[in-house]
Amino acid sequence: MASPLPLLITLAGVAVLFLSIAFVFALVIGAMFFGGIEFTGGHMDAAAPAFVLTA
Repeated sequence: MASPLPLLITLAGVAVLFLSIAFVFALVIGAMFFGGIEFTGGHMDAAAPAFVLTA
C-alpha cells in the first residue's frame, strides 16, 4: 500500500491555495462595499502636483 503522505501534502497545498484566493476575493468585495476601491473614477490624487513651490 502506498504512503498517504503525498496525498495529504497535495490536499494541504490545494487547501492553502483555495483559501488564499478566497481571502483575496473577500478583500476585494469588502473593499468595494466599504469604499476602499473606487471603480467609478473617484478623486484625482495622481493628477495633483507632488510638491508646490512657494516664493
